Amino acid sequence: MAAKQEFIEEIVKSSSSAAEEDVVHIILSNEEGKETILDPQQPHQSSQDDSETPQDNELVFWVPALLNVGREQQRITVTQEELQRRVAPPECLSQTMLLSLLRLSKEKGRELKQTLAKSGIKKLTAKSAIISCFTKLTEAEAAQLAEDYFYLASRYLRLREINKELVASRGGWDSFQPQANATKELLQDILKEVEARDTNLTLMTHGFSPLIMRAVIDIITEIISFKEA
Repeated sequence: MAAKQEFIEEIVKSSSSAAEEDVVHIILSNEEGKETILDPQQPHQSSQDDSETPQDNELVFWVPALLNVGREQQRITVTQEELQRRVAPPECLSQTMLLSLLRLSKEKGRELKQTLAKSGIKKLTAKSAIISCFTKLTEAEAAQLAEDYFYLASRYLRLREINKELVASRGGWDSFQPQANATKELLQDILKEVEARDTNLTLMTHGFSPLIMRAVIDIITEIISFKEA
């Protein structure tokens, strides 16, 4: 229990209050996130839908959000399944990078290793395969980043103005429409082929890659679909 309390205190100390900014979308925090580590033997209780919460007897970390927005510190759930994905190929996170992901100090390395081993995560590489800006992001944060990009692009890109210029430069709608239809079909074919071969990139970006690809294609499709009355 003492080790567990030290983990909790380490997470709490790593929190910092965010500056007041224009909030686009806040990742929902869970009030029970104050309990950083749940013992594998301790049932997990949550007010969220069961389909979105860890199963009973599963190791769960609640970590401060790296991409925190708003005035209150957000807490992100890092489940045992996510940790298993992160230590497996292609990312192969090392113990050092896991400490960074979970916002823990190096002094907690031994305790973390023991905690993970009790939950079946025993094989940690000495060095991570690849390190990028995505390495410190949780899967929830990566998904939120893609969603926020799509929201901002949809709201602040002048889609109709872009469409108007494209249509005019191609001799009007009658000439533009066949090109637009062919482009939309081609984009969907490209997306299909990318998604069929995107497994490693999806794992390396924690779900960001397919979401941002879909977002960009949806925006382009919207641009070429406008027809002035």
